[in-house]
Amino acid sequence: MGFAISFTRRLKAPRALVYRTITDFENLQDRLPKIFHSIQVLKRNKNYIITEEEFSVLGSVITQRSKHVVKVPTKHTVEILTGELAGSKIVERYSDDSDDGTIVNVDADFSLGGLLSFLPSFIIRPMIEDSLNRVFTELEDAFQSGAIS
Repeated sequence: MGFAISFTRRLKAPRALVYRTITDFENLQDRLPKIFHSIQVLKRNKNYIITEEEFSVLGSVITQRSKHVVKVPTKHTVEILTGELAGSKIVERYSDDSDDGTIVNVDADFSLGGLLSFLPSFIIRPMIEDSLNRVFTELEDAFQSGAIS
């Protein structure tokens, strides 16, 4: 079972700052502590980065490994390698907004495994979409509060 999600977010911060923040895996846990419990970089080379993340979704802690392919400063592709979302892919495209902000277009294809595969899509889809959106909401809040500059 699987499904696709697409959405666009506008952030009130310059694209270079947004992109640098979201792909700074070593510090993302400190910048978005309400979402990420831990992020470890397991492998880094010129083509990709492998991370292991622990994050919260509706009170549950999820652990997964992901492959990140970055095309600075316009594209970040995440391929989920392990966990109940293994086989899923998220593509984030970053562009400049007319008011010195950033437009983020997110296209994601999710594959569900494990216990998630037993949940009806009308339940799991909004949960996953809300979790993705929450990353950008927390990021926006951190920019607006001055915690990230």
